[in-house]
Amino acid sequence: MRFEKFHWRYYFGGIALLLLCLQLLIGIFLTLFYQPHLAEAYLSVQGFYKNWDVPVGAWLRDGHRWGAFFLFFVLVIHVVRSLLRKDFLNFEARSRIIWITGGLLLLPMGALLLTGFILPWEWKGYWWMEMIANYFGFIPYIGPSLQQFLIDAFTMNRNFVAHVVILPVISIVLLDLHIFSKVRKRKGGIPRYLLRHMLLSVPFIIIIAALAVYLPMPTADPEMIPTPLEGEKIPMPEWFLLIFFVPFMHFKDAMASFLGIYLAFALYLGLTFLPYFFKRSAEKTEKHEPGGDIVFKEFRHVLGNMLKIGFMRKLVGFLTVFLAAGTLFGFLYYETYASPTLGCNSCHNIAMGSGIGSPPDNFKDRSKEPKLDNSVWMIEHWFYPQQAW
Repeated sequence: MRFEKFHWRYYFGGIALLLLCLQLLIGIFLTLFYQPHLAEAYLSVQGFYKNWDVPVGAWLRDGHRWGAFFLFFVLVIHVVRSLLRKDFLNFEARSRIIWITGGLLLLPMGALLLTGFILPWEWKGYWWMEMIANYFGFIPYIGPSLQQFLIDAFTMNRNFVAHVVILPVISIVLLDLHIFSKVRKRKGGIPRYLLRHMLLSVPFIIIIAALAVYLPMPTADPEMIPTPLEGEKIPMPEWFLLIFFVPFMHFKDAMASFLGIYLAFALYLGLTFLPYFFKRSAEKTEKHEPGGDIVFKEFRHVLGNMLKIGFMRKLVGFLTVFLAAGTLFGFLYYETYASPTLGCNSCHNIAMGSGIGSPPDNFKDRSKEPKLDNSVWMIEHWFYPQQAW
């Protein structure tokens, strides 16, 4: 097996696949102890931190959350690299299927994040469920009905089944179309493909394991008062979806809906079906060029050869991918770092009073809490709970 034939940029798709497999294995372990019921979900998750019969439970749960963050981190780099390499200009039918299924895979991946946040049924999961329903309520015509449907149809059991069965099955089917069907035809098949990417995945796995120990992501015991806004600036997997709520903080009414829903949806469709916006160009014929053009063409030829045989080409490629992905992550951090991703229970805990000690049982009846229909207030409360009460 000769690794030198493959450029480092090509491995991020395989690394994402291995991280997804890691998430699946850890998730199977977590399901053995999780109770998908409103009254027991939170306590079963907290059991990982209190039950010494499962000494690695807390570490694996924190690793599962850090794994989700790095999975999307790698996916973003994979998408950026594919765009910069212009993979969408490959007009073979198989290449188009790979591109489209890659775009479609972003939907179940995002849905796995959504359902995963809700499963512990802590205050963060509760607010997230409420915010998602309100978000889809902004869609014209069908929005209010869709919002009410999401609230009425929600149960912890359904959310659990979606997270551990429905969405993984959809992801596996799309992954088969995206990469497995192609890899199976290669020498060594899928095992060789995974082995080839395993070495580059090891650093990510080590980082995830270390962060799970030194920067855990649990919600503290509700009977204890944690530090206010604890973990305020620690990256969290939900950052990748919180970005869709940011326009509702900075803009109002139609402009917020346009930026947060319509533009985001249009960009997603455009990205997914990008190959169909380009037509196969006809081959250009060589023409006789004047002397000056010949000199310029020769200069370009020499420069191109220098880039091909030197490290400059790799350096330029690396910097391009790094700057593009870094810009995206910089914007993501700038807009979402204030989100108290670990701080919900700084206020929402039993020690602060029974009124905000745990999510309400009658959460589906919004007439008892009118603020739940105020999307702007909910988003501001999520990001700045000390200002928005």
